[in-house]
Amino acid sequence: MMVMVNELVRPTLKGNPYQAHGITAINSAKANFDECSWICHNNTSYCKENHVKVLKDYFGYIDPIYFGIIDLLKSTGNYGLANIVFLVILFPLIMYLLLIKSIDLNSQINILKFKKNHG
Repeated sequence: MMVMVNELVRPTLKGNPYQAHGITAINSAKANFDECSWICHNNTSYCKENHVKVLKDYFGYIDPIYFGIIDLLKSTGNYGLANIVFLVILFPLIMYLLLIKSIDLNSQINILKFKKNHG
């Protein structure tokens, strides 16, 4: 689904696409005050100064977690692969399993409540 959306949007984008490590991205790295681009990925400070509006008061809480995750991924020796393994595969899988477990526990509680109330 995400690939489909990206490919449908690609023809409408303006500017030269960002290139790094032999890979061409969809968006450019041109600084833009109206929206994020690769400059925000490569320079988080630029994004925080120009695009963040609601969460500015929470940087003190968010930054240690955000930069901690980035440092942890970089410490693996292969940031790109670690990013995919942990943030694209493992984290969503764990969240999905926890959701299923939560639904199962809720179902068990409802069954016990029903049995208690109806003998």
